[in-house]
Amino acid sequence: MRSLPKLLGLLGGIGWAAAWPAEARAVTASVPERAPSLTGEAVTFDLTIADAVGPVQVRWDMGDETRTEFTVGDVQQVHTYAAPGHYPVLATVKDDVGFTSVAFVHTVHRPLVTGSAAGSTDLVYDQPNARIYTANHENDSVSVLDTSALTRLAEVPVARGPVGLALTAQGKLWVLHRDAHSLSIIDTSSLAVESEVMLPYASQPMGLAISPTGDAAYVTLMAVGKLLKLDVASGAVVAELALGGTPRGVSVSHDGSQVYVTRFISEDSHGEVARIDAATFQVSTRFELAADTTTEDTDQQGRGLPNYLFSVGLSPDGLFAWVPGKKDNIFRGPFRDQLALTDDNTVRPLVALLNVADGVEDVARRIDLDDRNLPNQVVFTPLGDYAFVSVAGSALVEVRDAYTGEFVTALKETGFAPRGLALTETDKLFVHASLSRTVAVYDVADVVSSHDLITRKLADIPTVAAEKLDAQVLRGKQLFFNSADIRMSDQGYISCASCHFDGAEDGRVWDFGSVGEGLRNTVSLVGRRGTGHGNVNWSGSFDEIQDADDNIRDLFGGKGFLGAEQLAAGTVATPRGDKKAGLSPELDALAAFLGSLDTYRPSPFRNADGSLTEDGVAGRAIFQRLGCGFCHTGLDGTDSARGKLHDVGTVKPSSGLRAGEPLFGIDTPTLNGVWETAPYLHDGSAPTLRDVLVTANPEDRHAFTSALSEAELGQLIAYVQQLDGSVGSEPSEGDGAGQGPDDSFGLHCGVTGGPFDRRAPLLAFAFVAGSMAFGARRRRPS
Repeated sequence: MRSLPKLLGLLGGIGWAAAWPAEARAVTASVPERAPSLTGEAVTFDLTIADAVGPVQVRWDMGDETRTEFTVGDVQQVHTYAAPGHYPVLATVKDDVGFTSVAFVHTVHRPLVTGSAAGSTDLVYDQPNARIYTANHENDSVSVLDTSALTRLAEVPVARGPVGLALTAQGKLWVLHRDAHSLSIIDTSSLAVESEVMLPYASQPMGLAISPTGDAAYVTLMAVGKLLKLDVASGAVVAELALGGTPRGVSVSHDGSQVYVTRFISEDSHGEVARIDAATFQVSTRFELAADTTTEDTDQQGRGLPNYLFSVGLSPDGLFAWVPGKKDNIFRGPFRDQLALTDDNTVRPLVALLNVADGVEDVARRIDLDDRNLPNQVVFTPLGDYAFVSVAGSALVEVRDAYTGEFVTALKETGFAPRGLALTETDKLFVHASLSRTVAVYDVADVVSSHDLITRKLADIPTVAAEKLDAQVLRGKQLFFNSADIRMSDQGYISCASCHFDGAEDGRVWDFGSVGEGLRNTVSLVGRRGTGHGNVNWSGSFDEIQDADDNIRDLFGGKGFLGAEQLAAGTVATPRGDKKAGLSPELDALAAFLGSLDTYRPSPFRNADGSLTEDGVAGRAIFQRLGCGFCHTGLDGTDSARGKLHDVGTVKPSSGLRAGEPLFGIDTPTLNGVWETAPYLHDGSAPTLRDVLVTANPEDRHAFTSALSEAELGQLIAYVQQLDGSVGSEPSEGDGAGQGPDDSFGLHCGVTGGPFDRRAPLLAFAFVAGSMAFGARRRRPS
């Protein structure tokens, strides 16, 4: 079966050929009824003939390899299609004078389930009121749009960080807040916030879906690895389920019986979607999205681990679940397979198709979206024959044939970072361009009917009246996401957000040996204020965010934001060389955006009021006693501003270089926010904080932890897990972050240089904890 673009091109060619020569068209013909049909059921095509001269002969091509010969009077065909699809039907008619033809695409679909599934989204359609609602995350508001006039009706202030919306049958709009860890309930008639339901402290609620049966709502808590079940009438939590990992997207089947939840950041072995039985509220299936280690890396395909699984789109036939995300090629690199990372084979987009009945991914149908970046939501046409996929990093929506997975067309110029989608009964597609602060509206009637590939953009509806972000910061975030800009990525696969979605990290260790580094664990940019801590990257290789232009050109395949003349001046082209700041408005905007990330996400390991737990308080004393604050110092928890690197026993051959130069140590990372950034160390070799302190610290070069009891070690870990930049939890009591290169006692934990730096942790420990005897070391099993 041919793809729709090929079919329509073929049919257009047939129509052109049939119209030539003009005098050959004495007879006319049409097929007035072209309604879609079901698989396995007979469909009748009646041909209407006019202006015939003499007997009429007809030849049929049904599009599925079924053809007839020219037969007199064969004006009706009854045919049964065995499989769903879009079939090019061609009826050729001739009489004594000439000939003509009728060509069209016939849609065959599977039986549909009753009702529609529900899924987490930041845009919802209110059909009874002819409205669209959007969650405006950075502006702390919900916009109300008129779907007929295509205008904004209102903007409703809500709590901090709205990320999800859902409608109840009673006309209530639920708004989920990641930053405020709460749920607001808005009356859609008055547009007033009626109530607010508090959710667990620092839990990062991310996904919200209300069951189509109206009897339950579901919320994912990404920070604590849980799924909540809520009462729709009151919003009260009635049950919780520990899923582990980072649950994000949530969808509910059409009958409310099954709940699907994505794990956003995957393990190194596979991606995962959990299916929960709604009645028992227990996990019934864990779909494993296997890492692809065998596909040949080319410019159109490649290996990779499924990651960043955003959402689940359930098909209207109830048979498949579409899961958009990305594939990380962590199998490639000079230290792994001796192949350099390329812009085609570092990060690739994917949509995984889960076979709902069999409980497994249909790996053969996994879709690789060529030259795209960060697909994140899927909606289907009513028959389930086409899928619309929003692609946040590419500023477009792709249309895919749901039966073959093949590309049909793309809706471009959506605006920056398109996420939520809604298709109305009038065949209008609404697209939330979250970073353009607009909703793009398209007429997609011709695509829905399989008549043509033509789509028409109707409007860009503004969603926000008064922008809260500084203009330069907003522009920087748009650039951060957008791989459609050839300066960012030549092929369109990679932008900064590909590994740092919303400024965070992706849990992966990359082999950057081909760009003058080594194995590098993705660092979260949240809370670091750009260069607010000092140099950036594990090797401290950049002293300004604008140095990232090197990565954009070398790794992303982009043209870069600096011209050849600018790069040729002095040492501008060299990291830590002459300053790039002020040379490019775009690079300066990127720096402004990263500089605006000045707040860490609160730690869920703290008490519900945000204070340290009892173990956290005890762990803080141990932290101070061990002298950890000599390197993890001040409110930022790092001495990076001093420009010093440290080797605490973790530098190895696979650590590689520092921007092409010898690497003698690692820049001290902040401990704020480490509770959510596993794995640890520059090469990700420590899966847990315990591994950092014990397994990767056999000689006590990182800290003198062998002297701790198991209880004390647990308390130290508890304290570190609770570090989130909050007042009263700073890693050290001193003001070391503001000191110059010379510390009060010259005790630099592992500062690069001579052999003294290896003894520094012990000397620091001896000074701070002189009351403890070195002979009392108690070795624990690793």
